[in-house]
Amino acid sequence: MKIQIDGWITNLRFSASHFIPFHGKCQRLHGHDYALKITVEGDLGEDHMLFDFVEIKKIFREIIEKIDHHVILPSRSRYMDIQELEARVIVSFQDKEYIFPSEDVYFMDVEVTTAEEISRYIMERFLNSFTPGKNIERITVCVEEGPGQGACYEKVIKK
Repeated sequence: MKIQIDGWITNLRFSASHFIPFHGKCQRLHGHDYALKITVEGDLGEDHMLFDFVEIKKIFREIIEKIDHHVILPSRSRYMDIQELEARVIVSFQDKEYIFPSEDVYFMDVEVTTAEEISRYIMERFLNSFTPGKNIERITVCVEEGPGQGACYEKVIKK
């Protein structure tokens, strides 16, 4: 059995800005309206359900609300020099320097803020908050940067 949640329709969406060093025009600060697409696969439980939609959407909403309307910066980048000074975050790479108010920044535990890394990050946060039932075999989290364009991270729960 496979269940899918389309964030464009169910409002699992967030807006944020980022940049990707050394990647053409994407190395300029820019933003996206992101949406999650979630797929859960497994066997029906004794209640004839795979999982509770309400519970899973609540957890994903809590994760993305923290990211929404922030500048996403990697917390472990080898490409940028990132300094937190008082109420500011200073980011330097190549010949550029950005200064952001600290409250406008969301640090993500990734090296680069690509859709691929963001999808993995969101999956990890989700699994820290949700214990899959024994009937769940696989979960896939896709982060779309616009309808039809995104990256997916899949986690096999049970083989």
